[in-house]
Amino acid sequence: MKRNYLYTYIAAAAMTVTLSSCDKFLDESPNPRAELDSAEDVQELLVSAYPEGLYMGLCEAMSDNAGDKVNLGSDSKVNADMYFWRSNNDVNVYDTPSFFWKKTWAAIASANQALEEVKKLGGGRNTDYLKGEALVARAYNHFMLGFLWCKPYNPSTAAADLGLPYVVTPETHVFERYKRISLKEYYDAIERDLQEGLPLIDNTKYKKARYHFTTEAAHVFASRFYLMKGEWDRVIFHANAALGSDPTPKLRDIRGQRGLGYYEQGLRYSAADEPANALVMSVMSSFNYEFATNKYGLTLEISDAITAAMPLRKMGYPATWAYTFYGNDDYKNIPKFQEYFKYENVSIGIGERYNMVAALTYDEAFLNRLEAYVMTDQKQKFLDDFITFMRKKTRQTIPDDFAVTESEVREGYGDQGDAFHPYYESQLTEERRELLQCVMDIRRMVFVFEGLRWFDNKRLGMTIEHKAGSAGNVYVLNKDDKRRELQIPIDATNAGVAPNPR
Repeated sequence: MKRNYLYTYIAAAAMTVTLSSCDKFLDESPNPRAELDSAEDVQELLVSAYPEGLYMGLCEAMSDNAGDKVNLGSDSKVNADMYFWRSNNDVNVYDTPSFFWKKTWAAIASANQALEEVKKLGGGRNTDYLKGEALVARAYNHFMLGFLWCKPYNPSTAAADLGLPYVVTPETHVFERYKRISLKEYYDAIERDLQEGLPLIDNTKYKKARYHFTTEAAHVFASRFYLMKGEWDRVIFHANAALGSDPTPKLRDIRGQRGLGYYEQGLRYSAADEPANALVMSVMSSFNYEFATNKYGLTLEISDAITAAMPLRKMGYPATWAYTFYGNDDYKNIPKFQEYFKYENVSIGIGERYNMVAALTYDEAFLNRLEAYVMTDQKQKFLDDFITFMRKKTRQTIPDDFAVTESEVREGYGDQGDAFHPYYESQLTEERRELLQCVMDIRRMVFVFEGLRWFDNKRLGMTIEHKAGSAGNVYVLNKDDKRRELQIPIDATNAGVAPNPR
């Protein structure tokens, strides 16, 4: 595969230099350190291989989790732009596509710099763990960009669909031109990095493991990657590796945490010592401050619909979700984030707003596997896992001997699941559609506010309808609408990257 090199926008983001310092930058390495002399130095560098931008807010606004809170005014341009699927090029504003793009390419630059430094240290067993983390981080960052800015993966069209550049070397030149590779080449490169890096990771090297790609976190990511590709056996393999023989202790205990107060729940949800969290990230974001108050977000109507789509209730059981939506009609929310302020100058109060977020969770790996069981017709495993999961998410106590049958699930979900149009739609039998709808009802509740609903909307080819104004004008985003792929930021197109078709 021909290597494609990223332009200085990415490297500059990694260094936080401005365009006015381009001449100076030409003579500098991508990392401000003069030398990295030890494995410990490289490990410190790898802290910056995790993106400091957040995608959750923009994804929620684009998804069918969002509606118009007509009683509220709009004071967020990006929230409105994402709701109406418009381009947004505010590169220095938190939670915008361009901000996430910039911060993610910066993380890739750090991963590549770390790999270069590992080579300088001689490589080998003593530094393999650094190489492994850097490769998986590079794969993760490229994947996140690829999913948001490119079409969903379809093996029949991937060789012709536009991917992005896959950057594998530290950047040293300003405004270097490059072209986008095919989506197949792009996903193949992600897979190579993931498969090479994962076996090299050594959990014992981490002082704070949940802030790094541990072996388990890498397997969670792999289960997501293969879910997006529709490779079900690999989803199951990696989910099994992440979850172990008894996944129950790793599932988020929503029922058991109901006694916590509002702020305690937010702290617990994104805590590094929460057993359900595989990877926690610190990101520059105001999402915790805005996610309940955004004009275009979770309305009372949508929150009621999510709550009502409780699988056990659909099957006729008197069960309710253990989740609680807080706030009045226009401010529905579930506390999931920790916010803190990082001061640059305490005396004058200047700094950056940060959120702690659960970027990868064992709940996700478990539900990825549940969906794979549907698509591979492993019905008993599906039924067993369904109850295992619901025990942690249902307000009522589920008896140890409780079970549901396939006929009960199908009766509760009869003739449902017709909203799904993935590339493998021909494989969606009536039964699979019904069981898949059950999984999607669970995922929508579990991941609300976390952006993954947009991932499901997009990969499953779901049509999105957004209403706006008191008249309820309807705006539609069909399966093949080109606006489903975010537009390449203008700074990037100015530097030579081809824009997405519109």
